[in-house]
Parts: sequence; structure tokens; C-alpha cells
Amino acid sequence: MPKFTLSLPVQTIVDFGEPIQIAATLAIPDRLPDGPIDLLVCLHGGTYSRWYWDAQIDGRAEYSFVDHCLAQGKAVLALDALGMGDSSQPGREDLLTPHVSAQVHHLALADILERMDAGEWGADLAARARRITGIGHSMGGMLTIVQQAQWASFDQVAVLGFTNIGLAMSDEVRSAIGAQVAGPGYGAANRGAMRGYFHAADVPEAVIAADDARASLTPNSYGRLAIVPGGVAAQAGAITTPVYLHFADIDVSPDPHAEPSLYRRSRHVTLTTLPDAAHCHNFASTRLQSWTMLHRWIDHSGATD
Repeated sequence: MPKFTLSLPVQTIVDFGEPIQIAATLAIPDRLPDGPIDLLVCLHGGTYSRWYWDAQIDGRAEYSFVDHCLAQGKAVLALDALGMGDSSQPGREDLLTPHVSAQVHHLALADILERMDAGEWGADLAARARRITGIGHSMGGMLTIVQQAQWASFDQVAVLGFTNIGLAMSDEVRSAIGAQVAGPGYGAANRGAMRGYFHAADVPEAVIAADDARASLTPNSYGRLAIVPGGVAAQAGAITTPVYLHFADIDVSPDPHAEPSLYRRSRHVTLTTLPDAAHCHNFASTRLQSWTMLHRWIDHSGATD
């Protein structure tokens, strides 16, 4: 099951005064099932990188969503958001907005699709129809919403652990986050303060340590919008494609069952919840249940038009 590490040059709608590139991992299953090829385009949350989707801990792949998808016959494109991970971190962060990143991520995907059509990763990929699912976790869900509303990049979208109605966190934590993202620049979240929100009590210490060791800086502009109640509600309301919403028992939304009403133009909204888990679903003891529900939606409900 090949995985390709890519660097994708992108021309942006703003001039950062420097070249911009998006780091990505493209993973393709050894054998593709009949019918349209499923391509899952995954975007991580704040303080994360694409490693969140392909976590290899102590040489084991049991926390890798990418490897799980490959076993299901699905291809995955995992991106580092602009300004995060191995993607460019523009010196002019004041010009880096979620709307700029939406365009950049859309163009990076368009580059991949063009190269697929040209047969770069095999003639079988070039000759087949595709079903593209945009998947965003946490802040990546926010960026996916903006991208879909602005560019209609995907046939369907899955928004995991992102709220449009307000953060279910203590006043102290919300105030600390607000203070951190108030000015321009790139910030490092206090993972210690977030631990109880990110991980349930049964997540092994070695997993949390590996997770923390891969933490990324986050553009403050992303963080400011992510904590505003209704910050991308208008964009969510503009999405017409099927939408999948997923929350854990311990997560950012104060009322997950109120979230679907914001996607008022979508033809099909599905809500699922994950027991015995916190916000970082991929590290939960119930992660296989989370992944199975998502695959079931992609295979069946998500295809409903």
C-alpha cells in the first residue's frame, strides 16, 4: 500500500512575498474495489498536522486512520494546513486567513486530481470515476466547511468534532485560548490544559506523549475564528452536499444534537456520537467504532443524493 510524500506549490490569491507549498501524504490501496474510487481528503485540527491521520506510535499502525482506510479500499490525501506542519508558514501571518487557506487547499487538491488524471500514480486511477469526501477534524472541520462553501471541492463532507454553536469548555480555558490568539502570529497551545478535553482517561500515556511530541504551531487567525460561536455558520448553511457530523462523549460542542440545524441547505445530514472518547477521536479506545461509522456513511448514507 504505497504512501507518497508530496510538496505541492500553490499560487495564492494574496501575495505573501514568498513561495507557498502544501505538504501532503497520498496513500493508495494495493487493490481498488469496483465502482468509483473513494478519495478521502483529510485535514487536521489546531496544534496538529497530517500525522494525526497516520499516527505511527512505537512502530505500530493501530492508531493510523490512513492504514485503516487503505484496508477498506479507499485512497487518502492528508494535508498539512497552510501555516502548519510541513506546509509553508508565511512570515505575513496577518495575510493568512481561513478563506485564503480554503483556496490554497482547494488548489492543492486540484493539482492532485490533475496528476491522477494524467496517470502519475497508475492508469487505474486515471480511468476511474471518483467520489471525493472532505474530512476535517476540529479546526480542520472549520476549514473544510469554508472550503466547501467557497469552492465546492467535495462530493460530501465529514465534520468531526467542530462546533458552530460555542465551545463546551471552562471559562478559564476559553479565556486563555482567546488571549493566546488575540494578536498576529503563530501559537502553541497548552496541551497540558487541553488534556482532559483531548483524551479520555483510558488513553495510554505513551500515546499522549507521542501525540504531544508532534504538536504544531497554529496560525492565530485560524484560532480566532474557530472559537467564535457561529464563526462559519453562514458557510455551513451554504453547503448543499451530504454532511456527516461526529462528536465524542467529551467534545467541544455543548449540544451536538443542535449542530445539524446549521446545515440547512444540505440534502442529507447525519449525526453520530462516539462513547468512551474525548475530542481526539483517533486516539480513543473506541476509535475503530468511530472509523467504522464514518466508512459506513461514506459507503451508503453519504452517497445519497
